[in-house]
Amino acid sequence: STLIEKWSNFSIRKYVTIISLEQRQRYKDDFNADYEEYQNLHSHIDKIKENFRQFHEQWKSLTAGSEAHQVKKDKTMKTVLQHNIIL
Repeated sequence: STLIEKWSNFSIRKYVTIISLEQRQRYKDDFNADYEEYQNLHSHIDKIKENFRQFHEQWKSLTAGSEAHQVKKDKTMKTVLQHNIIL
């Protein structure tokens, strides 16, 4: 299952205050089991953020209503739709 599926079933009640070394180890094991997937998702989100930062910079130089503005708008919408499918 994916991390997103796991989070949909996540309950904070599962992780109460640690009162034993065994409980601490269980929490640590849970964390370590999903950490690599978390890192991958975090990296993916960072790339998406960078794409949108670049779009924002490019938008600032365009004149509203111009052909270049419309082309950039279409490209941005295509990217948004692609990221919605991925996430």
